[in-house]
Amino acid sequence: MKRRILLVCRASSTESAKAAQALAALENVEVVTTDVSDAESLLEIASTLRHEHGSLERIVTPQETLLEAVGLANEALGLPGLIVAAVRRTLDKSQLKATLKAAGLKTPRYQVVTSLDHARAFAHEIGFPVVLKSLSGSGALATFLINSENDLKKVIDLGPFLAEQFITGQELCIDTITIDSEPRFHSICCYQPSILAAIEHPNTQWSCVMPRDMEPYQTFINDGLAAIRALNVGNAMTHMEGFIDVNGQAWFTDATLRPAGARIAPMLAHAYDIDPYLAWARVAVDGCFDGPWERKYAVGTIFLRNTGAGVVERVDGVENVEREFGALLRETRWPRIGAKKSSTYTGDGFVTIRHPDTVIVQDALHRIAQLVKVTYSDERQLTRETWEKRLKNFSELNRPAWDQAN
Repeated sequence: MKRRILLVCRASSTESAKAAQALAALENVEVVTTDVSDAESLLEIASTLRHEHGSLERIVTPQETLLEAVGLANEALGLPGLIVAAVRRTLDKSQLKATLKAAGLKTPRYQVVTSLDHARAFAHEIGFPVVLKSLSGSGALATFLINSENDLKKVIDLGPFLAEQFITGQELCIDTITIDSEPRFHSICCYQPSILAAIEHPNTQWSCVMPRDMEPYQTFINDGLAAIRALNVGNAMTHMEGFIDVNGQAWFTDATLRPAGARIAPMLAHAYDIDPYLAWARVAVDGCFDGPWERKYAVGTIFLRNTGAGVVERVDGVENVEREFGALLRETRWPRIGAKKSSTYTGDGFVTIRHPDTVIVQDALHRIAQLVKVTYSDERQLTRETWEKRLKNFSELNRPAWDQAN
């Protein structure tokens, strides 16, 4: 009898299609997909499926906003998979920081704030700037850098928020494959600049670099692996973000239990010559890791955007990039003329390159940033109205403009 797997996902996304293909490639598997977002509807669908067909092996999802619903349904039906406690311990910002702090790891000071007075008191205690993160948000689109009381007044009634100490230094992430709560694989990716800096400065073309040599980041790796062990997630692909400060110490800010976004999962494919979605499927369904893998290349992705609003009017520099870096290009998605400007720091398109030498990748990304210019139909200043839009539409981060089903 085939193992029946229920995949919960947004049916129209490229990520969902790749996850479904990876699950279907597993031995003796039948994949059923559903596009729901709440635990009650999911439980009803799963119960019907099991009643009509006699079996249901497990329910899985590669998407962060659906993890808790999947956990609740799995537990209600007695199915294996991620448990609700592990999901909440990882995704809930307060629980995450408390767990890591108890394990002796550094996390920014934080406090849940629900009023201007509450937020003002916390900011005065630790000093400006502070970071506000929406408790209901998913992704940094719902994160605000607060430099003054005036900034607090603009956004505090959009809360509640997690107010957090502002950490400076190199922002980066660690991705793992974890079996029985023990990391079996890890990868480092550096953010240039930090995500918050990219959000606050829309003229910045944000980039990610996956260095070939990870030895310089060993402190962050060691602490990151300790953090994943503390979270006790079972079998999962994990993604954790943090900083290396000016003293070389590691701080951790956010985590999730899914293949990484912002093109990091495809970058893993290019760095190791593997299928990251098949790796996710093997973890989620079979509880297996097929490594070890050799990190053959450095990989970098730059996300293309500019200041302005409206729709994409012009994209200059494409031919120059293709001429100068044709041998290094692995994937490109150029901004589409006439498309509405994306609200996210991942912009309206991207270029991914790879080379065995990390320095060559870094230099190429800097050059591409100089060559490519995206022009929009009109300009707009950052206002309270656009901050409200960022908070209300944070889910766009999970499906940027270039993530289209093919």
